[in-house]
Amino acid sequence: MKAWEVSDNRLILDNVEPPVASEGESILDVAFAGVCGSDLPKLLAPSTFDLPTRWRPGHEIVGVDPAGTVVAVDPLIPCGACVHCNNGDTHLCGALARIGWDRPGGFAHQVLVPNGNIHPTGDIPALVAVLADPMAVAVHGLRCSGLGHAKSIAVIGAGAIGLLTAVYARSLGKDVTLIARRSPRPQLDGVRLTTVDDVDRRAFDVVVDAASGASAEPLALALDLVRDGGTVLVQNAYHPSVSFPGSPRDMFRRSLRLVGSFSFCRRDGHDFIIGIDVLRQTPDVSAMLEVSGPLDELSQLLKTNQRPRTLRHVLAIS
Repeated sequence: MKAWEVSDNRLILDNVEPPVASEGESILDVAFAGVCGSDLPKLLAPSTFDLPTRWRPGHEIVGVDPAGTVVAVDPLIPCGACVHCNNGDTHLCGALARIGWDRPGGFAHQVLVPNGNIHPTGDIPALVAVLADPMAVAVHGLRCSGLGHAKSIAVIGAGAIGLLTAVYARSLGKDVTLIARRSPRPQLDGVRLTTVDDVDRRAFDVVVDAASGASAEPLALALDLVRDGGTVLVQNAYHPSVSFPGSPRDMFRRSLRLVGSFSFCRRDGHDFIIGIDVLRQTPDVSAMLEVSGPLDELSQLLKTNQRPRTLRHVLAIS
């Protein structure tokens, strides 16, 4: 079968041996695979990252199982036995393996997945189910950070995580403001859209930093927007060179909470499954996606360095 892989700092579409399933695993025919923004810089400039020796990317996967059922793939494979796994904080497992990083990913005709990581999508369109992984990240941030009391939430950034966080907050009945540099598509009913210049300072119970992580500006803005006694939730994978922009004394004096939120977990529920349910209730997310081409067009897509006109490039593989 064909699969994209990075080896010797080169991205190539290679002929590889098809996967062989062991007990407790299934081979899926990949239908759609999302091109995550976290993978794009690694695909464009692999020599600047510490990548697996033979990296087969693609962790936003929708496939068809041997019974013909359309399924979404939870890419996180925890050990299931450590203290974090026992607490449901599977994303913190020290032995965590990830499909599309430690294990071959979905930019391929087939992918091997543990049965416990396969979730039927039901009546959700298969293309929309590509968003199950980033929606789980959005769910985790609000669900597992003790923010249920919040009434007003501002979200900085209109990328995938920002938009889906706004969608999830809206489903919880929150008063949601989305702050973007440019108007996102689609416009979300029930979500107030504004710019940095037009938003009130110190007016929100929670501010979610889900913007680009190349500079500290989004976090500085979040600290400026949150009310005294409020919470700043960081869902932004900042570059290692970025430093904290605020004053520790100011954090102390204002009684602010600064909470980091990485990936998603299975504590008191399962963020990935909850995310699928949110997608089922949110038909307007279909406008966030565009099919960018079949499997063999990934390299051309990267060469032109295209930005999706909507939110997410998706490869239609089968």
